[in-house]
Amino acid sequence: MDIRHLEYFIEVARQKSFSKAALVCHVSQSAISKMIKDLETELSTSLFNRNSKYVQLTDTGIIFLEQAQQVVVMFHNLTTDFENKIKMAKGKIAIGLLPITSSTIFAELLGEFKQKYPLIDISLSEYGSKKVALAIKDGTLDAGVVCIVPDHHYYDSISISKDPLFVIVSSQNPISQLPSIELSALANEFFVLYSKDFSLHDEIINQCRNVGFSPNIIFETSQLELMTQMVAANLGIAFLPSAVCSELDPNRIVSVQLTEPQIIHSMSIIWKRGRSLSHAANLWLKFAEEFFKSSDRPLVNFIDVQL
Repeated sequence: MDIRHLEYFIEVARQKSFSKAALVCHVSQSAISKMIKDLETELSTSLFNRNSKYVQLTDTGIIFLEQAQQVVVMFHNLTTDFENKIKMAKGKIAIGLLPITSSTIFAELLGEFKQKYPLIDISLSEYGSKKVALAIKDGTLDAGVVCIVPDHHYYDSISISKDPLFVIVSSQNPISQLPSIELSALANEFFVLYSKDFSLHDEIINQCRNVGFSPNIIFETSQLELMTQMVAANLGIAFLPSAVCSELDPNRIVSVQLTEPQIIHSMSIIWKRGRSLSHAANLWLKFAEEFFKSSDRPLVNFIDVQL
């Protein structure tokens, strides 16, 4: 058994799929399967129940997962502590980003960081907030961007923005003629919603229920272009932060202020509390802190820093 066995096991448990884990780990599915089989043989127990649709942890697998995560974190801490001691401005950092919101400003952040620290490799993954938090918890990611910090007991954070959601509609939709609209007035509209791994998915549904209706969801997506195309085709309405709305084509899509209640889209950078981060990761967090403090960042309203 070596550290790769544990890392592959953790990824299969997280993805509930050998094929998806293989894609994330950049190895073949047969290599993943062999690693897990070797691990089960060495431990003399089955770690997964397998069927044609998905894999699921056995009772012993659940116990082993917790221990494996601890070992992987300790292993990474060993190497990162060494990096920190020699203080080299090189290394690697894995970051999770939200696929829909404020891609421009984060591209600018990462570009400026890479220019200053060319020897630091950055690995990027696109996930919704829920998956970002889980990947940070199990050590797959060093840090990531989320809409809602899931638990301040387990995560440290930098709060970087608060931005109201607007309703986006086709220019053919009568709502496009309104200066603002209450959420309850959207009860008969078709919703193009964020995927379930986005915290905004739950937030929007809960707010709709609070004002007396369950939204009629015709499609869920994590892709901004697909969401806006469906709205432009007048197939439904959607919700986007005001900063993103400013980048849309006003001839096809109109953004309308949402009131009663106003839904706030927050963004924070989070990382696992108590984990010994690499020197590269610490450099990126400090760089991001200064970046978002800068007064010339028009797309993000800097709120607070909790390092």
